[in-house]
Amino acid sequence: MKKLACVTLDMEPDYGDPEKKIRLLENPEYFERYVSIINKYNAKVTMFTVTQLFDSYGDLFRKLAERIPLEFSVHSHTHDPHNACTLDEVRNSQAAYEKFRGVKPIGYRAPIGRIDKEGLGHLLDHDFAYDASVYSSIRPGKFGYFNLHMPNSPFQVQRSDGRSLVEFPFTSIETIRIVFALSYAKLLGWGAYSLLLKLFGLPEITLLLSHPYDFYFGSIPNNTVNGLEGFAMARNTGREFGIFEKLLGSLQKQGYTFAHLSEVYQDVKGTGLKNFSLETWK
Repeated sequence: MKKLACVTLDMEPDYGDPEKKIRLLENPEYFERYVSIINKYNAKVTMFTVTQLFDSYGDLFRKLAERIPLEFSVHSHTHDPHNACTLDEVRNSQAAYEKFRGVKPIGYRAPIGRIDKEGLGHLLDHDFAYDASVYSSIRPGKFGYFNLHMPNSPFQVQRSDGRSLVEFPFTSIETIRIVFALSYAKLLGWGAYSLLLKLFGLPEITLLLSHPYDFYFGSIPNNTVNGLEGFAMARNTGREFGIFEKLLGSLQKQGYTFAHLSEVYQDVKGTGLKNFSLETWK
């Protein structure tokens, strides 16, 4: 199988920002730096979008789509981690997406990866072709998970009625299961993170995770995220765009071809993926 890399951008308001801005879109310097890096590496971006933002940020989304190879996907309707994949969230996000794009969405990503059996059932009922919500790693805390039993590559979730979808887990560095994400590269620093990438590698289908605020978290005024979490997220302030560029460059050097996630889905569906039964989902 050829090596495919998908740059994913979870489009949501800046974390911890009392003003709920999205500075990656609103700040011309951030916007142009992001566009420049994406185009320099001929990357393609799949933007998982909180669909209630289509009303307030639709023009800026279109502006971004005019400047880079961008495709839209769904990141719930309201980004409520307590109701990440309820029937209302799935149904409302589908309706908002169809209103904005004129077609139904094929992909979904739950806030903080909080997909469950019921949510997957809702996605199947609404004809979603893929989900990209499962972390194949460990995270402590209130919204934590322990998913080392999950594959680190795409797999199929099938219901007893024959309906199925492809699950694209959040990619982790092989063996050690550290998430392949700008936030983790910032936290560990490029020297340590690049060494782990070199030692353990990535799967042939790789998704790079990023959020708008990952590029400037430490510069958000009056941020409400404090303590250890705030410290961790503010690591390497001022180096974020440089680290992001190194991540893309690393993928390019390793022979990955950049693709939209819809393209990756077309490439992997029906290829004998490992099958998980929805009825026994944990």
